[in-house]
Amino acid sequence: MSEEVVTMEIRSEPSVRGFLSRAPEQKSKPGEVFLLVAQIGQKFRRHEEDGTFTLVGSAYIDLIMIGDKAEEAFADFVKGDDVVAVGEFAKRQYEQDGQRIERPQFRASRLLFDTSRARYAVERTPRQLEPKTPTAAEVTAVEFRSPEPRLAIGLGR
Repeated sequence: MSEEVVTMEIRSEPSVRGFLSRAPEQKSKPGEVFLLVAQIGQKFRRHEEDGTFTLVGSAYIDLIMIGDKAEEAFADFVKGDDVVAVGEFAKRQYEQDGQRIERPQFRASRLLFDTSRARYAVERTPRQLEPKTPTAAEVTAVEFRSPEPRLAIGLGR
């Protein structure tokens, strides 16, 4: 009998790392899907012979998020935060002054703090190290009665 070997590929998604160069804005209306609009920037530096770095320019891309995750990100992030956005690159097309314009944007499914750039404090509830002992209200008492004792039948000795 042959054994089938199953191989699974590691899932990966495009990401952009940078800083929020524009404060996140809410672009949705009440009762509609939440839309977050921001901008991610990246600074480019040249390493000089004396060991210093010289800023040579910056690049920016529009960032959008839709739905519940966007609402959470809007509450958590501000301009200047170092972030990692996970999602996909897309093109936004619109008309301005009679001209058709196409701009790149990044549609994020997740927005995370870039912990490799700064120290962040994470607040969470403490983990339970010991199993929880149920309270009296959580335990239902069960009456236990042992069966009536039977007469022992000996082997005749």
